[in-house]
Amino acid sequence: MEQSSLEEMLAIVQPLVMWMSRTGIGYTEFATALKPLFWKMALMELERLERKPSDSAVSLLSGLHRKEVRTYREELNMDALQVQQLREHWGKPSAASQVVTRWLSLGLGDAIAYSGAEPSFEQLAQSVSKDFHPRSVLMEMVRLGVAQDLGSQVRLLKESFSPDARNKEASQMLAVSVADHLSAGIHNLLNPEGRKFLEQSVFADGLSADSIERLNDMARELWSQALKQIVQAATQMVKDDEGCDAPHRFRLGLFTFAADPSGQAASSSQAAGEPS
Repeated sequence: MEQSSLEEMLAIVQPLVMWMSRTGIGYTEFATALKPLFWKMALMELERLERKPSDSAVSLLSGLHRKEVRTYREELNMDALQVQQLREHWGKPSAASQVVTRWLSLGLGDAIAYSGAEPSFEQLAQSVSKDFHPRSVLMEMVRLGVAQDLGSQVRLLKESFSPDARNKEASQMLAVSVADHLSAGIHNLLNPEGRKFLEQSVFADGLSADSIERLNDMARELWSQALKQIVQAATQMVKDDEGCDAPHRFRLGLFTFAADPSGQAASSSQAAGEPS
């Protein structure tokens, strides 16, 4: 039997609990919301093990009462494949986010024409998705505060897609990014002999506030270089792989964090690693 990882999991959950405390989500509300999630993940695990997802099996694996399992099965009526598809939907960036990322990767500057020959905003938006009208994508970007509609031109207002923290989009982006980061690390732990995802970090302590700021500047510059190369390569691969069997999704992320010895996050925006 594998050794319990509860202590490590509690360390991971601690900043999440802090977030919940500051946004008015208490233990009872969170615990109630967790139950159907345990049910969904148990379905996926049984599917992986090629076992029949009986109420008893789901109850044993999830820790939920059989009555609760039966209720979720009857009310939500999902199988393991639908659960996986739902999670993949959660992880897909919005069209607005993809437009900003591609804009930055192509080095299009601060402003581009709305329509006309390349590069134009219409062409850029349609290269990301033909499911949304470019005007609708622009309106969403304006609403999020990352673009300005100048009529014949569109101006990018920020160096990265970081919408107002008060906006729902910001918390959704954090959720899917952290979930994929955790998934990569957990995959590596649970599959020691298999192919591993890139999941590394650099740590240094005893640093002054000035050094933290300089390291954050360096990290942003490195990210800018990586962003352009990865997005350009991925854009071409998406075109080449169109219509392929069993399509996959890919995410590359980078973060910085600075704190004092007590664990309190650095107070300045630069030291905290926020976009300038």
